[in-house]
Amino acid sequence: MSYDMDPIVGNWYQHVEKGLDFEVVAVDEETASVEIQYVDGTLDEIPLDDWYEIDLEPAEPPEDWTGPLDAVDEEEEEEPEIGVPEDDWDEPDAEARPRGRRAARDDDLPPEELGGDWDE
Repeated sequence: MSYDMDPIVGNWYQHVEKGLDFEVVAVDEETASVEIQYVDGTLDEIPLDDWYEIDLEPAEPPEDWTGPLDAVDEEEEEEPEIGVPEDDWDEPDAEARPRGRRAARDDDLPPEELGGDWDE
């Protein structure tokens, strides 16, 4: 059974004569074309006029379909540098060091050193 249908982005179709399933990934009104992607990730473009001449049927997406990932530029693939540059690995400046606690205060000392009994 053949249908005369409009291309809808995200819908799956089968080219009846070729037996190939594909997904519509874009419809460009300016260039009057339909961009499709086959299950193997191959992209193709069909003139909109030709779209209506092809014997198409609706199709279900493959069970394991996740879609191929777009190619990533090598520059984007590199991990960003995280951390401190090697030049800064030396001892931190005195201003940057965390300040330690000041000398023990009386309330920081254990009870025996204060001469009192804290359990009372």
